[in-house]
Amino acid sequence: MRNKLIAILLCIGVLCSLCSLNASAAESHKYTVAEVDDLCGGILAYKQSGCGASSPQQLIDTGLCSDAGTTAEYYIICLSQSESYNFASYEKALLRYLSGNTVYSATTREKYALALIASGSNSSYISRVCDEDIGELGIMSLVFGLHLLNNGYTSSRYTVDSLINTILSYRLNDGGWAVMGDMGDVDVTAMVVQSLAPHYRSSAKVSKAVDSALALLSSKQKSDGGFMSMGAENPESSAQVLTALSALGIDQSYDTRFIKNGRTVLDAMLDYRRSDGSFSHDGKGYNENATIQALYSMTAYARMLRGMSGLYILDRRSPSTVQPYKKTAEPTQKATAAPTEKQSAAKNKTQNTQPAVQADDTYASDSPSDHNNGSIQTPTAQQSPPQRYDVTEPVGTTSPTAESSDDTSRSGAIIRPETPTANAVFQPTEGSIQSTADEPHTSSGGYKLYVILGIAAAAAIAAAILFATKKRNKKHYIALLIITAAAVLIVLLTNFETVDEYRQTSDKSSVVGTVTMTIRCDTIANEADKAETIPDNGIILDATPFDISDGDTVFDILTEASKNFDLQIDNRGGSTYAYIAGIQYLYEYDYGSLSGWMYRVNGVFPEVGCQGYRLSDGDSIEWLYTCDIGKDL
Repeated sequence: MRNKLIAILLCIGVLCSLCSLNASAAESHKYTVAEVDDLCGGILAYKQSGCGASSPQQLIDTGLCSDAGTTAEYYIICLSQSESYNFASYEKALLRYLSGNTVYSATTREKYALALIASGSNSSYISRVCDEDIGELGIMSLVFGLHLLNNGYTSSRYTVDSLINTILSYRLNDGGWAVMGDMGDVDVTAMVVQSLAPHYRSSAKVSKAVDSALALLSSKQKSDGGFMSMGAENPESSAQVLTALSALGIDQSYDTRFIKNGRTVLDAMLDYRRSDGSFSHDGKGYNENATIQALYSMTAYARMLRGMSGLYILDRRSPSTVQPYKKTAEPTQKATAAPTEKQSAAKNKTQNTQPAVQADDTYASDSPSDHNNGSIQTPTAQQSPPQRYDVTEPVGTTSPTAESSDDTSRSGAIIRPETPTANAVFQPTEGSIQSTADEPHTSSGGYKLYVILGIAAAAAIAAAILFATKKRNKKHYIALLIITAAAVLIVLLTNFETVDEYRQTSDKSSVVGTVTMTIRCDTIANEADKAETIPDNGIILDATPFDISDGDTVFDILTEASKNFDLQIDNRGGSTYAYIAGIQYLYEYDYGSLSGWMYRVNGVFPEVGCQGYRLSDGDSIEWLYTCDIGKDL
């Protein structure tokens, strides 16, 4: 009797548990098409207000044309997959951008090809990318290459099946995919699933791999429905998973694998939605990358709810009309930067101006994600490209441009600061770059009084000349007064600094700790043809302490090091994302298509851009040059 009673109680307990799980799933909000459309509309309204557009069509013809090649591409894809608009002006703008800029990232070129397809283009650029770029930059260039072939376009190098087999060969033991390491990454795994989704029901090998990947993603989902990256939850990872589920026809509102404590993937992503309709990355201010990803993931979800294809099966595709690419017709865009060019740049140290280009590509996630865009300084396709120009550019020293309101402008002279401050004591080793001490910093702006006095004196002389030459019409003196006042105002509103003044870092407002930073290129230290600016031992900056204030990022410390130690830094990114293409004239792609700069903190390669990684006391930063996307580090 006792055993029966125990058995009955156990059965009741199991039933209660099952009821609890079902209740948890039932409590989740069931999103309607109208609700998702409203959320997408909020983002577009925010974007329209930023450029004064009154409709999506006007947004396309104004703001997105201006941003073609920088931040516009995923807005175009989303609009193309949502409604019927005229994209002719954007197509012309993007082709104009491509004709005037060299794009060295294969995945970025694939992204441009997808944007052209979404705009209804039949440009030969599409066929060129299909033939030349698929698989040229690791797993993500394979993924975006499969998106192209899924739309019916062909490649001389891959078939759909051979490309799928290649992608499956990158699968890790846990069932996921990653750019580097032995454990599946949420973002990369979700993006691989997005590309494999059209073949899920027709291929047993694909369905098996995707099911395993979904199990991994479900296991990585947090109790609030979201996903964690670099120790913190973020909306971008949720956006990638939502896009993947939608591509498979899985409604995240009902699939209990992706409902935790009554919370869905979209619930977690909406925690980062701001009152104006845009999204943040960390629950604080506006973030362009988080906003773009939220838009395209919800566009994908809305299409699924309508019974339509996934985000990347483009409605305006027309592979039969695409123009074949003829190599004799236009120059190639392949990267051919020779080390001798870098040596020449190092010797000449010319001061150039770089076209304003926002870079929001990341190798780690291939999406416009602030949390996935700096640890691996080799780009992928869902974000705007880290463009490669034969110019140098300092980090963090320029003003915003008209091309992108949230971007830092890229004009600029090479930074050559020489003076270490108390906040950064340089510890040179043999062969490393050393700095020279200057005089203590004096505040700039003391010249203004003398300039204003000079302007006043010049105005007085001009007035005297007018009086002496009997030009005594009041209009002459009023005009002179206006010119003088304008000149004084310009002096008051501007602040010119000498090179020495610029090189001095400002005092920290409140020091909360100290970090160390190292910059090394051991991987190419023994190369005979390396630039003259690279030390023989590969140590560009030995372990050096820097004081930090609350909120300081890895990018802030790199900027400070650039000012203090005569380091050339080439930043191709923006205010929400810094893309470090070169340090001390050593650039990405100089030693192969998988070479570039990566950073790690406390021995870990983060999944967040260097401008998004906030530092803590005691952190150890390393900037490292890799020739094989980190496998050689």
